[in-house]
Amino acid sequence: MNDIIKNKLKLLPEKPGCYLMKNSQGTIIYVGKAKVLKNRVKSYFTGSHNAKTTLLVSEIEDFEFIMTNSNLEAYLLEINLIIKHRPKYNIDLMDDKTYPYILLTKEDNPRLLVVRNTKIKGELFGPYPNVTAARKTVDLLNSLYPFRKCNKIPKKECLYYHINNCLAPCINNVNKEEYDEAIKKTRSFLKGDTSFALNELKAKMDEYSKKLEFEKAMECRDLINSINETTERQKISINDDIDRDVFNYYNDDKNICIYTLFMRNGRIVQNDCIVLELIDEPVEMLANYLIEFYDKSVKPKEIMLPTEIEDLASLLEVKIFVPKIGEKKQIMDMAYDNAKNTLLTKDELYKSKLERSVNALNELAILLNINYPRRIEMFDNSNTFGSYAVSGMVVYIDGKKAPSEYRKYKVNLEGIDDYGTTKEIIYRRYYRVLMDNLEKPDLIIMDGGKGHLEAVIEVLNSLNLNIPAIGLKKNRHHKTDRIIYNDKEYPISGIMYQLLSNMQEEVHRFAITFHRSLRDKGMFNSKLDNIKGLGEKSVQRIIDEFKTIENIKNAKEEDFERIGLKRFYNDVMDALKNK
Repeated sequence: MNDIIKNKLKLLPEKPGCYLMKNSQGTIIYVGKAKVLKNRVKSYFTGSHNAKTTLLVSEIEDFEFIMTNSNLEAYLLEINLIIKHRPKYNIDLMDDKTYPYILLTKEDNPRLLVVRNTKIKGELFGPYPNVTAARKTVDLLNSLYPFRKCNKIPKKECLYYHINNCLAPCINNVNKEEYDEAIKKTRSFLKGDTSFALNELKAKMDEYSKKLEFEKAMECRDLINSINETTERQKISINDDIDRDVFNYYNDDKNICIYTLFMRNGRIVQNDCIVLELIDEPVEMLANYLIEFYDKSVKPKEIMLPTEIEDLASLLEVKIFVPKIGEKKQIMDMAYDNAKNTLLTKDELYKSKLERSVNALNELAILLNINYPRRIEMFDNSNTFGSYAVSGMVVYIDGKKAPSEYRKYKVNLEGIDDYGTTKEIIYRRYYRVLMDNLEKPDLIIMDGGKGHLEAVIEVLNSLNLNIPAIGLKKNRHHKTDRIIYNDKEYPISGIMYQLLSNMQEEVHRFAITFHRSLRDKGMFNSKLDNIKGLGEKSVQRIIDEFKTIENIKNAKEEDFERIGLKRFYNDVMDALKNK
């Protein structure tokens, strides 16, 4: 503890507020809140801590604090400061994850969509643990009820109408009662009541069997099985029809597992969990997680927690309940048991993977004689004969992907010049790092050989940046097997090879995906410029639907009909064929 910190500790007030820990370069590395600033900040510099907190304290060279009028204000300020500064020791809680929901749109003829943006107008159901589960449910409901599928109602009916999968509001005066009944049954289904759908399907299956239409009967049977599979987790319930989220946690001295049970209409419909490194009091971490979680998710009518958290109900503007006895306490205990089981058993795989990544980075640091590369920024270039040139940057923190930190770059340089591209992108990135005082990486990796690496080093030297940079060299089988660093080559194998190989695949995927999207859009636009009546929005609709030119070439007329552009089908095919 240096003199600056000693003197500032004496000046800390006994009031609520936020504190910002800084390293030797003045970079904010951790943001926290406290009911009593004096007690909380002093606690970092006295007594023993876990490994993560000890590492944090070892980097603290200075701190600032901001007083607030209440603990509630401190909560709000802390989240805003974390979002603004993205400190590296808060990064685990700044998860990019957003849950998928099913949206029943607010339109004259509603549609069912899978969305992540909870601000869209309509009725949301969920959240779902993954997009596959949400899409499967939407596909199931679209098989049961004939909602419209098109984004914009076309002038003619589409394929869905002809296979009895849409009431076709485009050509029919849709029976409002029939549509409203489908909406009612869908809403009940998504809230957990599947009896309507099951009864209808069983009746249809019996009817088809009597008529010896066994193929249709089997389709009904498969749908019944899908419904039972979809609602398998809904057996445990509370008979009050309330939407609630249940949170509990279990922690050891290194990690915390926060486990969630989502209850809709009193039934458990989904579950999820997240494992984080323990860097604060467990209850504080739970509170921070909930604040960030509901910044991206729809709030239920009630949240159940294992303990009271001061001011959280006011902050989230939702009822918080701490059960002590009865069936609600049993569900809370179930969440605790699952959190404990995850951390002690299933999480062994997670820990093992994390340990392998850290060990691989330690090996890399020893091999190159550099500091532990906690933050790695890796680059790859992509172009088509010099056209649509781009570069992608991916970021890994402690060996884990940090997608919110990824960056895409359109290259301004014209022609085929991969080294020139590298210079341009490296300059743009690290000039911005200097100007905006962004966190510097501990290591830069260029997916390329000696020439690319020399280009990186030249730019870093021009910016007076002393950051280790390496290149990845491929053998004659086009397989990366060596690192280039300081004009030397180092063979790689084992866990170090696996980690670098995974990083290489990720940066290549990221760069090539961006390149293809620009190339396809640019090439497609150039080919369709002369088609009369085909405007920019229609071109974008085709690109969004088919993704690549090859897919468009293979499209059928009914595919264009489905997106309301059937009249342009022949013109588009001719344009792609002739150029």
